[in-house]
Amino acid sequence: MSRFHSYISSAIKIIESYDNGKPLSYHLKNFFSAQKKYGSRDRKTIASLCYNYFRLGAALKNEPAEERILAGLFLAENKSNEVLALLRPHWNGQVNLTIDEKLALSGIDPAAIFPFQHETGNNIDNSAFAISFLNQPDLFLRLRPGKKRQVIEKLNNAPLSFEPLTEDCLKFTNNTSLDNVLDINKEAVIQDYNSQLVLDFIKQNPAYFPVNSKISAWDCCAASGGKSILMFDILKGNLKLTVSDIRENILANLVKRLEHAGINIYRKFVTDLSKRSSLSGDETFSIILCDAPCTGSGTWSRTPEQLFNFDKNSIAVYAERQKKIISNALPHLAAGGFFFYITCSVFKEENEVVVEYIKEKFHLQVLQMEYLRGYNMKADTMFVAVLSL
Repeated sequence: MSRFHSYISSAIKIIESYDNGKPLSYHLKNFFSAQKKYGSRDRKTIASLCYNYFRLGAALKNEPAEERILAGLFLAENKSNEVLALLRPHWNGQVNLTIDEKLALSGIDPAAIFPFQHETGNNIDNSAFAISFLNQPDLFLRLRPGKKRQVIEKLNNAPLSFEPLTEDCLKFTNNTSLDNVLDINKEAVIQDYNSQLVLDFIKQNPAYFPVNSKISAWDCCAASGGKSILMFDILKGNLKLTVSDIRENILANLVKRLEHAGINIYRKFVTDLSKRSSLSGDETFSIILCDAPCTGSGTWSRTPEQLFNFDKNSIAVYAERQKKIISNALPHLAAGGFFFYITCSVFKEENEVVVEYIKEKFHLQVLQMEYLRGYNMKADTMFVAVLSL
């Protein structure tokens, strides 16, 4: 058996033993930890083949695993590939065709990759979104205030290739390692391009956020805290920050991250907002940031195993949970305050429908509502709505 047949065989073994409830990256790590025979290049190749299998989503789902792997490899690559050269030479000779030509050649309709077109929100290009699953997104870095010069100097000395996208956003290839080059979170934050834009309403409307006193804000589903750091930087530190999350361990990691980033937390607490709020009834905030738990469909090009295993019924489950979280958070919005509702989903039931629910139940005014589409630039797709009393 050739080494490339062995790669395919190993990839199929990993896929067949994969537990759908866990990230594929963890499963790969555990597999290779138990199988010491694989070198670095072997691990990289086999992992790529596994991801290519899942990147096809619902397309070719009844075909043998090897066929899916090779079709995914053909669609993802744009230059000659050793595996294709041996196992599918006719595809390898045409690997530099356009993606539309390669889809036609392989008999795959983008709608088969992502068969949930009727569930997506306004202005989502379903075909472009489906095609985006065929490639891993890029890595994006947000430079923190006052750190640009030293960050650029360190990157140039490394040296590392990057592309400036905005004054404080840099783009790298996804496999770039920055941990040993930069003081992550203190100098710069690894954060998707569109995640960096979800609080632009604050930048665009400075009159609503005066600097004469600290602005009280509650990040009610804080998770890893990336948006808390973003809010702190946009408000130039003029922030009295409260954070909460459903998970004690996540909150503990968040606190360490914010401390390293130089951000003081006014208050932190664990709470399940889908059941109740742990705050006193009269406690209010000028900003409530709700980065709600969701299907994560806007990020599936990073985790295509979630696309492959997705159950459409979960959209309604998430939407109901989102409404419960909002119902327990919104009573703590101060008069004249701003509620930021954010998801990384493309599904209207989690986005526009939830915003309509907020309008009807809490009589808030919508000041901004949009999809931040990343599928044409190898970034995540986000949804953000800003509402006010």
